[in-house]
Amino acid sequence: MQKQNVKIGTTYIVKVSSTLAKVRLTREHDRGGWYGTNLVTGREIRIRTAARLRSEAPPAQGISYDVARKIVDKIEF
Repeated sequence: MQKQNVKIGTTYIVKVSSTLAKVRLTREHDRGGWYGTNLVTGREIRIRTAARLRSEAPPAQGISYDVARKIVDKIEF
């Protein structure tokens, strides 16, 4: 990933302490890099270089209300 291709508010796959995580970039840092929120843990992290950004995370696919209702109806309680 290159610095000029990075957009604030977008979710990226980022290498965080030797694992890959989904991080939403929230703002730029004064001295370079960005702040982001890890979507799994909710913690704020600083991404110093664009090299830690792997790619844009694909958008989550939602399901319609009707499909969700059918799934819930099939579950036996």
